[in-house]
Amino acid sequence: MGSPVDELCLVCHERDYGKVKWLKCLKCKLGGHSTCTRMTGLKSNASEVNWVCDPCALVINSEVHLREEINVMKSDIIEIKNMLKDIRLPENLQNSVMAALPALTDGVTLAVEEAVSAQSGQVEKDGMNWAEVVSRSRKRKRTQKNKNLLIIKAKGSKKAVDMKKEVEELLSDVQIMDSKFTNKGNIVINLESEEKRNAAQNKLHEVGNLIVSNGKRWYPKIMVCNVARNEDKESLIEEIIVRNNLESIDGVINKIKIVSERPAVGGTVHYVLKCDPEVRARIHGMNDKLKLKWGVHQVYDHYFPLLCYHCLKFGHKSDSCQCKVKGHAPHCYKCAGQHEGRSCQSDVRKCFNCAASKCQSEHSVSSLSCPIFTSEVNRIRLNTNHGF
Repeated sequence: MGSPVDELCLVCHERDYGKVKWLKCLKCKLGGHSTCTRMTGLKSNASEVNWVCDPCALVINSEVHLREEINVMKSDIIEIKNMLKDIRLPENLQNSVMAALPALTDGVTLAVEEAVSAQSGQVEKDGMNWAEVVSRSRKRKRTQKNKNLLIIKAKGSKKAVDMKKEVEELLSDVQIMDSKFTNKGNIVINLESEEKRNAAQNKLHEVGNLIVSNGKRWYPKIMVCNVARNEDKESLIEEIIVRNNLESIDGVINKIKIVSERPAVGGTVHYVLKCDPEVRARIHGMNDKLKLKWGVHQVYDHYFPLLCYHCLKFGHKSDSCQCKVKGHAPHCYKCAGQHEGRSCQSDVRKCFNCAASKCQSEHSVSSLSCPIFTSEVNRIRLNTNHGF
């Protein structure tokens, strides 16, 4: 049996669909994909592999050690009892000593139980199981890794291992710094420079049986705050260009697009714009402020991830949700119940994604205190080309 559908991997925050082995700690019940936690050499034939993560193993070992100490102390107390029987003491003193020994044993046992419980609770509170340690190390490496990536996919039904051998043979004269398989069977390779990446991409395009794309970072999105509502979006973009001296940028009219708007105080709105990295760099040089009509408006980078309000996964909208197509019940983004969030009447706040990962979940799905939401925001930030 694999993991439950609603359980999330603590590394990639995706559910288990039975494609790879699923690791699950026997003690804290937290788990993840074997590929994400880099434990792909497992020999078990079952799709779910039970194991014990490192922090829980420390707790178990300390628990075993403490219980061994209890057994030694109990045996010592029994020896003391036998010795007292051979020693002639006043009857009242001997009775007092014999009565105090069981209480001493119970007190030591209770103290050990509290120590073990406190240590287990600390591990559960910190959430530092092995999958999360791997996740944090991967985030650190992501900030340092070169972004000259190529994503390679086979046109036919070729296996990923065979495709990797073919790519390595074709690019034998190019130094591949790093390569890995994705969950979809593609290959991602990291090259030393942008020139080598372009050369490798042209070489792989000539083969014909491979689909190659470069891992270009996304265009930035910015939020312009407290702007008077303007129904004519084209005139608003022209005003932004003229008032802020952006005409010198080649084709700037096609490099700024209004994506959405959000209501703000006093009848104003916050406009979310998608722009070219060159435009974002120019706005950054103006202290992140834009002139519009008679005012100056603050500009912030906008990293709000795309969230499906049906299955509460990131990266798609509810219109294209496969869970919705298959008839799965929706989940509330407020209280994690099986109903639509817009009809929720509950005052309880519970994050569905964190509850599935058995983390602290007393917040909504899109709360800034949600570790899964903030990790998605950081992923967008790291993959955005700001132009500066």
